[in-house]
This record gives sequence, structure tokens and C-alpha cells, in this order.
Amino acid sequence: MSNPTPKHIAIIGCGPSGCFVAQSLQRVWKDAEITIFDRLAVPYGLIRYGVAADHQHTKAITRQFDRAFASGAIRFAGNIEVGTDISLEALREHFDLVILASGRWRDRALTIPGSRLEGIVPSGDIINALNTVPRPNLPLPEIGERVVVVGGGNVAIDMVRFLVKTADDYVGSDVSPEVLNQYLKSPAKSVTVLSRSPIASAKSDVAMVKELGKIPGVRYTFANSSPATEDNTLGRKREDAFAALAELDATEEPRVQVHFVFGAVPSKITGTDSVSEMHLAAAPAGESSVIPADTVISAIGFDVNVPGHSHYAEEIDFTPSESTGKIDTALYRVGWLKRGPVGAIPANRADSNEVAKEIIGDVESGVLSIAAAGSGKRGFDALPEALREQSVSFEQWQKIDEAETAAAGPDRIRQKITHHEDMLAIAHG
Repeated sequence: MSNPTPKHIAIIGCGPSGCFVAQSLQRVWKDAEITIFDRLAVPYGLIRYGVAADHQHTKAITRQFDRAFASGAIRFAGNIEVGTDISLEALREHFDLVILASGRWRDRALTIPGSRLEGIVPSGDIINALNTVPRPNLPLPEIGERVVVVGGGNVAIDMVRFLVKTADDYVGSDVSPEVLNQYLKSPAKSVTVLSRSPIASAKSDVAMVKELGKIPGVRYTFANSSPATEDNTLGRKREDAFAALAELDATEEPRVQVHFVFGAVPSKITGTDSVSEMHLAAAPAGESSVIPADTVISAIGFDVNVPGHSHYAEEIDFTPSESTGKIDTALYRVGWLKRGPVGAIPANRADSNEVAKEIIGDVESGVLSIAAAGSGKRGFDALPEALREQSVSFEQWQKIDEAETAAAGPDRIRQKITHHEDMLAIAHG
């Protein structure tokens, strides 16, 4: 006789990892009631609010999740913050299985001397402002004409792309028009990008580098510390991509000059009250060790374990693991909350599928014992009535979606609603 399978599954976090693991489990356990909780009134987390506003082709992955929610196979329960509105312990009491998929959101801070001066900006603050993240909705930080970006990965490239684009480059996007207009009133004139790694081992995707070459009016230069070895095919492709950028014909008076320095080691930031110079302890031959700057943008990744980050589970050790998603009996984690803040959406899809296989294997082998149907937990229906009424369903999210698309300008795909309370008014109105 086969072991009973979960009838009520709760997932905390409606970003890509949460949606992917829900899909994987639903394909095997078609009779299971799967509820994805999110503290926001809208689904899709990182896809809606973390992916660059001008990368709509990446955001289009939500269409497959739309179908799963619309069919009733998976329930969306927005506007419920686990740890505030309901405890993790209470969810575990009412659901056969709980999966944590809330990601990691806090930028890793620069730790060199001077990193507390005014003018030091985490990349996340810029992304949040451009993507109109609510709860809380924060303004775009002030950005000067001379910008230093610290980091060599895709987020650093995202920052460069934002700094050099014009309004015409955002046609068909969902960028905040107010935030974009604020920046374009006085855009950056020079951008210096500092990567500790040489080009060959930098973390930026070749396609992202090539995309910079499609933006007119920009002059690119670079300095590299060491070339790729013969057997590093990807490294040589990345070097070719940067060489192609440098060979582009820019206008005699480009709008903005972008200079990449690979093999640069920042040592300190100086200034009286605000940033005035970035100092380097190491750099390729011929590069200056002092770079004038009005703004320093930090794009060096996310913190792994920040106190209070997962306030609903402060007692849990979220040290990254590649081997298992299991935390405790009937409690698992996926995505960045499991592996650490590395990898884009495809990596999170693969991780979610692996954790789903782990969970299914635990149930089939009897490692995870589920109570027989009718004798155990009632899932979402067991939650307090006030909490269920507070939640935003997928159908109510569609009202928000319709309002945003209706409010979009002629060259925009949507005009995101700025404040959480305004979303709730539309959803529950």
C-alpha cells in the first residue's frame, strides 16, 4: 500500500522559486491543495520587482504561472505576511508540508573605509525604485554625473544599462516614469565599473555585455588585468564581447563615457561629507589609483544571513546548501533561501525541481509521513476567517493587473501601482 500524499501544501514566497516548486509538486500530486503566500498583494516577487524593468522578455515567464493560478491548480494568497499576520508554527499546524521560498533581499554592503559616506548607493535601491516596489515604496537615490559601479556581475551590467539609456530605450517596459524622468533630468556623464576579477572570470553574461552595444551615444573602454587561458572558452567569448564594445563607433561627443576596469581592488572612499573619490589598492598597469566620483553604486551581491532577514523563522540556520532543501520534518526551502543569492531564474527553476524531487522521494519512502485523508489538517480553510478575508486571491490580483495595464502610457506595458494600500483598495473594492 502506498503512503498517503500531502493534501495541503503551503509555500511562503510567490517568486519564481515558489511558483516552480508548486508546479513540480502539482504535476505529481494533482489532488493536493497548494497555497502560495506572499506579503505583497501581487504575485511573482523577483520577476516583477527584481528583474530589470527593460527586460520584459524575462518577465514573460509569469504567463505559465498565470495559467496554473487561473486553473485553480494553485492558490495565490497575497497580503499575508508570515511572521506578522500568522506564525510559521501555525502554518505548520494546518498544512501537511511547508516550503520556504522567500529569497534574500538585502544587498551586501561595501566594507572599505568611507563606505558610510553620503553618495554610496546599493544597487537594490535603484532597482526597487525603477520597478516601483511597494511596502515600502522608496525614492530613487540621488545620482551624480560621475558614477563608480563596484561589481562585475549581471547586476553591475544592469546598473550600467540604466545609467546610459535614454527615455526612448524604455519603450514597451514597465519602468516607473516618475523615477526615470527624475534620473534623466541630470544623467551620469561618466561611469567607471570596477571588477576584482579579470574579464575571463567575471560573472557577467556575454549576452548582457553585448546588449550594451545596442545603446547609441555611448563610448566604451576597458582595462583588463589578465587574458583568458586557451581552454577558457567562455572567458574568451566575454573578452571578445568587451573588445567589440570598445570598437563601436560612438559620436565625437558621446552622451556618456563608460570605462570598465578588471582586476581593480577598491581600498577606500574619501570625501568630506559625501563621496568625492574612490581609491584602488590594485589595478591593471596604466590605470589611475584614484577615481573622481559623485556616486558609488554597490553591486556586489546579497547578504547570506542577515539578522532579522527572515523574521518569521529567526531560529532557523539558513546557511546555503547545495545538497538538500530539508530543514525539519515537513519543512523545506528552495531557491536563494536554500542555495544562497547566486544564479538567475533558470538556476532557481532547476533548484526548485530538485527540491520537489527530494520532497516526493521523502513521502514515497516514508521518511516524511503524511496523515491519511480526513484525519489530519485542513490547510487554508483552517486559517482564521479574518486572515482569509484579508488575503488577495489571484482573481483579485487580476483586478490590479487590469488597472495597471489600463493606466499605462502609449509606450509602456503597464503603470505599476505605487502603494500597497492602493492595491488592496482595488483588490477588495
